[in-house]
Amino acid sequence: MRRQRDESATVWAQFGDDLLTRWEDLPQAARARLLFQAHPERYLAGLSLLHPALGRVPCRLYPYQLALLRSQGPQRLVVKARQVGVSQLIAAEALHRARFFPGSTALFVSRNLAAAQHLQRLVYQLLESDPAAPVLRRSDSELVLANESTIRSLPASESTGRTYAATGAYLDEFAHARSAEAIYQAVAPTASRGGRLLVASTPRGKANLFYRLYYEATLGLNSFEIHHIHWADCPEYNPQGYQEPDPARRLRLGEQGAWFAQNRDRYSDAAWAEEYECDFAASVGLVYREFDPSLHVVDYQYRPEWTTIAGQDFGYIHPAVCLLAQVSPSDDLFVFAEHYQAGVPISTLARDHYLPLAREYRVAAWYCDPSDPGAISELRAAGLPALPARAEVARGLMLVRKLLRPPGGEAPRLHLSRQCRQLSADLATYAYREGSEEPEKGLADHGPDALRYLVRSCWAGQAEAEAVALGP
Repeated sequence: MRRQRDESATVWAQFGDDLLTRWEDLPQAARARLLFQAHPERYLAGLSLLHPALGRVPCRLYPYQLALLRSQGPQRLVVKARQVGVSQLIAAEALHRARFFPGSTALFVSRNLAAAQHLQRLVYQLLESDPAAPVLRRSDSELVLANESTIRSLPASESTGRTYAATGAYLDEFAHARSAEAIYQAVAPTASRGGRLLVASTPRGKANLFYRLYYEATLGLNSFEIHHIHWADCPEYNPQGYQEPDPARRLRLGEQGAWFAQNRDRYSDAAWAEEYECDFAASVGLVYREFDPSLHVVDYQYRPEWTTIAGQDFGYIHPAVCLLAQVSPSDDLFVFAEHYQAGVPISTLARDHYLPLAREYRVAAWYCDPSDPGAISELRAAGLPALPARAEVARGLMLVRKLLRPPGGEAPRLHLSRQCRQLSADLATYAYREGSEEPEKGLADHGPDALRYLVRSCWAGQAEAEAVALGP
């Protein structure tokens, strides 16, 4: 055994000597190219950019910028304070990849044309200190290098990015983008073939897709790697304390500084929380502002002695959603199971998924979206106790709110099992359409709709249709 270890050590030593010899034989330019390719911070350290107050300054990365640059995560979500240099980091990362990975494509998507062109200008500021860059052509929205790498900047729209396959896609200030769901569906697939996606924004309340992606990431429902950049992490805002490892002490040092004293009083508490504290504070526009995961999400086990009911929202392109809940003797409602499924006919769902659930949990009634009587008939034909739910939207929303936060300060009567992670995420982001009293239709409404059908029907007296007996 010792002899084998000695032989192995000899082989590795020879391998290392061979690599060193090959490295020393490389021309200086080739060595620099390999180093810059493997260590982007070395390349960027030789560049400079324009600071709004100080003029042209060296490109020195802050600790959080370096962490973002070194991250290997295929999907990164950045919750950030204002003006902390994330846009500069995006431009620097895209330029590095364009220079040293031939044929790469970076796609910047910003909330409007001016913001998109700003990111492109940041790239050009960096390029001015890299005279060796082989620029083929450049414009306000596109840079093409001789190695066939491209950097494009586009304003956000529902069709943005659909014609591109990107090595890296960057959604900047995404909480402020209109038609965010359509934009995300258009842009995210551009990085689906091994590319990377970065979504960055200051918060803008909870009624938007940026918060939804963040919340789902905290639950493990997507693969985003979360980065928080608080104002106290920024050397320009907190020069004395930004390197302090303890967050509480770092914040205290920042609050003792000149920048905090000059700027804090310019903002309301809610605005400061969003703009600089990375806090999704404002919840204007949310349907269920009463919903609090720390209050309403609980550990729960099915109790066979209690009545079990179901709520059903139909779908195909968007998911069909089934929720199972139990009613306690005190009329508390415990939602203990969820089933989200897109792209499957309702007859197949009924046979393969819903009927086994109904038998296992002895479901007494299956309250469904009343707008699709054909789908209800499919469920009944499969042996499910399917009923058209009470349809009044406003009344149903009010009932759900009352269960979440009963009048008079009583304890909540609506509870979600920790297993219902998708429904919890939906309720946290379910919002009204802008300028309307109707909830937004989209990815987050199917679970809340199923819940509303269940609640509105269960607390509305006798159902209008008789349940059918479950098959053997």
